[in-house]
Amino acid sequence: MHTVFAVFLCCCVFGGYAQNRERYIVKSGEVPQKVLPAEAVYYFPGFVTGEATLRAGGKATQKFNYNYLLDEMQFLTVTGDTMAIAEPHLVMVIKIDSVSYYFDKGYLRELCQSNGYTLALRERLVQGDFKKESAYGTTSGTSSINSMEGISVGNNQIVTLEARREIFFIKRNAVFIGDRYNRFVRANKKGFASVFPEKKKAMEAFIGEQKINFNNLEDLQKLLAFCSQ
Repeated sequence: MHTVFAVFLCCCVFGGYAQNRERYIVKSGEVPQKVLPAEAVYYFPGFVTGEATLRAGGKATQKFNYNYLLDEMQFLTVTGDTMAIAEPHLVMVIKIDSVSYYFDKGYLRELCQSNGYTLALRERLVQGDFKKESAYGTTSGTSSINSMEGISVGNNQIVTLEARREIFFIKRNAVFIGDRYNRFVRANKKGFASVFPEKKKAMEAFIGEQKINFNNLEDLQKLLAFCSQ
């Protein structure tokens, strides 16, 4: 049962960056949360013991897992219920094994750090629509209002969504750069310039000399190392 957590939770790692082009189909009348495979919905195969550190201080140990579909960091209660952090902006970092998650308008998984600056990956399972999919096989994931319908129980409370027609879900990834206060922006030329304004001119020269490709993770790592030195 999915509920909401109503109280506060008292070097370089690369992996899983490549876009997953597999489509997960949900038929009309089906509930995505029930029919999508667990390996598509969650980062870890199961809930794993981790530690959440609050911005205000204090730590809490729980069994966590990140939900791509809901963009939630979930954890298990002692009774086995699945709960989600209600106010994730109060959490500074969640460390699960060797994986670190931050929150800034969504969850981001750390890829690498350099002198306190971070490259992180935002990973989502977004909805597509066969009728709206472009000739290039891309989708904006914005069709959910028209193709999903709420199922209500008691006092008209919406508890889940079902598909009105056949749709699909697909993984979408985006790399972000974070400053020393864990404020993140897209890891493109504009984003790097906003994080390192004092190095804008030198950065532009470096980008040209090194032929930096902002869609290449190794190039982003190289640029981060240069800007953060």
